[in-house]
Amino acid sequence: MIRGIYTAATGLGVQQARLDVLAANLANASTSGFKADNVVQKPFPELLLVEQQEGAFRTGPGWRYVGTTNQGAAVARVVTNFSPGALRPTGRSTHLALTDPGAFLAVQTPRGELYTRDGNLGVDGEGYLVDSRGNRVLGEAGPVRVGTDDFQVTAGGEIIRPGQGTVGRLRIVRFADLNLLTKTGDNYFAAPAGSARPAASPEVRQGFLEGSNVDPAASMVQLVSAARSYEANQRILQAQDQLLDLAVNRVGALR
Repeated sequence: MIRGIYTAATGLGVQQARLDVLAANLANASTSGFKADNVVQKPFPELLLVEQQEGAFRTGPGWRYVGTTNQGAAVARVVTNFSPGALRPTGRSTHLALTDPGAFLAVQTPRGELYTRDGNLGVDGEGYLVDSRGNRVLGEAGPVRVGTDDFQVTAGGEIIRPGQGTVGRLRIVRFADLNLLTKTGDNYFAAPAGSARPAASPEVRQGFLEGSNVDPAASMVQLVSAARSYEANQRILQAQDQLLDLAVNRVGALR
């Protein structure tokens, strides 16, 4: 019965993690450049079951192998799906999309240099190119000052102002292993120092935004499934608790 309580409790933990991740995915279904997460489950390590044979204490060690069991499931890790989202034309010069699925814009934030696929950019009061949260987008020589939104961006990331020529080049990076990236919130990713490399062919599309890669319909189905699994584990936990109450308070009671 104790084992059943532990197993049901671990199931509750896994389903709660699934609910949290799916809810976050659905909340960002319309966020530009958002990448969906998925929960990977694993079983707890198996435990060896043995049975002590009759007379073992008198004759020495005597154990018989019975089998194995485990204490339910656990969250192994949360993985990010980096598949590209659909491109949506907007016609705005400050909207950029990266067609290379492994490329990221570098952004200067209070937490240091972070990376994003969100190309919903703008221009701040000092003429610098900023992202949707007001943090400055980095070029190869630091924050990029464009003055106004009257500029062009080439496929290679060069920023050209009419009458001025090239005013900078976007710092667009790639990673040999996307699993090195970790989400930090606000649609940003962090990476170990030195792991970012310049993207050889970023293929920037000006006037487009990359949509989220969340599938709302599939996520809703998974959310309902996780909620029902959570409720089932709750009922199992309650049943195990009732059985334990009977075992402790009634079985063997003298009448």
